[in-house]
Amino acid sequence: MHEIVTLQFGHFSNFVGAHFWNTQEAHFNYQQSGDEEETAPELVNHDCLYRIGMTSKGVETYTPRALIYDLKGGFGSINKYKLYEAPPAQDHYQQQYDLSWDPSKMETFQEEEYSKSAYQRHLEDEELGLATEQDEDSVELNEIRTWSDYNRVYFHPKSMVTLTGYQMDSEFMPFDVFSYGRAAFIETEKEKDTYDENFRLFTEECDQLQGFQVMADVLDGWGGYAVSYLEQLREDYPKATVVTYGLSDAKMGKTSTMRERQTTAVNETLAMTNLSRLSSLYVPVRAPTRAMLSPQGWTKNLRFDPSNRYHTSAFISTGIDNALLPCRLRHGGVFMADMVGALNWRNVTTIGTLSIGLPFPYGGNKLPHLTGKLSPLLDLSSRNSDEDDLVFSQSVVLRGLDISQFARYAAGTQRTPREVVDEMLDTLPIGKSLGDSKILTSLKYPIPTSFPRFFQGLTTEGYQNTERSPPNNREDGTSKVNSAPIISRLAVSTTSRWHLQSLSESVRKINLRLLPQFDSDMTGGVNTEEFDEAKETLLELYDNYNE
Repeated sequence: MHEIVTLQFGHFSNFVGAHFWNTQEAHFNYQQSGDEEETAPELVNHDCLYRIGMTSKGVETYTPRALIYDLKGGFGSINKYKLYEAPPAQDHYQQQYDLSWDPSKMETFQEEEYSKSAYQRHLEDEELGLATEQDEDSVELNEIRTWSDYNRVYFHPKSMVTLTGYQMDSEFMPFDVFSYGRAAFIETEKEKDTYDENFRLFTEECDQLQGFQVMADVLDGWGGYAVSYLEQLREDYPKATVVTYGLSDAKMGKTSTMRERQTTAVNETLAMTNLSRLSSLYVPVRAPTRAMLSPQGWTKNLRFDPSNRYHTSAFISTGIDNALLPCRLRHGGVFMADMVGALNWRNVTTIGTLSIGLPFPYGGNKLPHLTGKLSPLLDLSSRNSDEDDLVFSQSVVLRGLDISQFARYAAGTQRTPREVVDEMLDTLPIGKSLGDSKILTSLKYPIPTSFPRFFQGLTTEGYQNTERSPPNNREDGTSKVNSAPIISRLAVSTTSRWHLQSLSESVRKINLRLLPQFDSDMTGGVNTEEFDEAKETLLELYDNYNE
């Protein structure tokens, strides 16, 4: 079935993951066989990311093949046992323990329950028949506090793992150091044995495992946790394909003081050097900032708030969804190992870049150039670029448009619609590899009602609004969009050297002995030799891309 197992480490990764899984759920075709309308053929193979299971009452389930890690309090109002009907807490205690006292006289201390968002309350009302799916578009989404506030998906109980030793947003004991993550992995495995109990549940049932898709926060303790986890994974799957997205945003790493900036830089250095070693392809992904968005002409179609994780994570999730889409297509797809092997054909360039165009500007008078300041592609990985940058290999995916829709741009010319598309895609630099992949698929990118309402000036299909288009505005001026064309580019190129150079310069003069939070004497600690080796690795990686 060509299964892909997804691993999510950290709160921001789970923001991205929630959008990712909501989108997968929106791909499902729920038409019944007796419906008058003909059921559209499925273009994506859901079995790659989903598994069939069974509740205790024999009800068949279809849940994501995913493991989701977060701190205590990070899961918000999500009820991981709802689908599987766990017993009440008091019954659980009576079953597990032989109590020698009267349970009715026990005094229970319980944290205040996390209140459900308006969106979650609406979903519950819809299940009870008290609301309709059509009403979802009017539900207030401004109160999003955490990723579970807009989550639409049921997960298997084994999917969710809480690190009970740390509390979300704790000032007394923050989870903000690489070393804390490594120590937390050791303690969590001692306490819960999640690798054997949870991870193996999803992997050992796979018939033909394609590989692993990993999302990990890298500016805090989650980088250390992800490294320890992948080291364990590599012992069992030394040759498996692992694509890791190292996620970061302005809220993740503290930068108010010199010491905080140094700690964040050390965290990122240790995460990048180790995760790139343990992954078949490591892709650093930075949340888009206002400065990154301002020169992009296509942003006129977005009312985007770069300080809002709900917005930035949605933007990133579209790129992650599109990047490995070729590995999930029913027809004309590629195997994950072949795709990543073509990208890293030199075997030493394990760091890639991800660019995303949301929405792809279709419907105007002419098609866009994919390079230059007006390109719809926003690079989320490198922090600089140069005209002399070289592409080793790339995978470009343009989805949501059929080849026939480009006939309007071929009219009056000697070109066919296919030639028009090829001409546009050929404006991208040509890689040195014969494995360059450029895919056009009509599979739409669905926009579920949980998605931020930040589109404007678009039709319901996500096309550029023209004078001939019917009005499509909500009261707040945003457009109601059901799907959108999207373009993404996963590449291995010399642009990665700019990020490596910047990171290397930021840690070059740091003395780890002056940062006692990395204390090598504690569990998971980092010694000076390990840190010096990481700095040397950055320089070696830079040399691999400086050609």
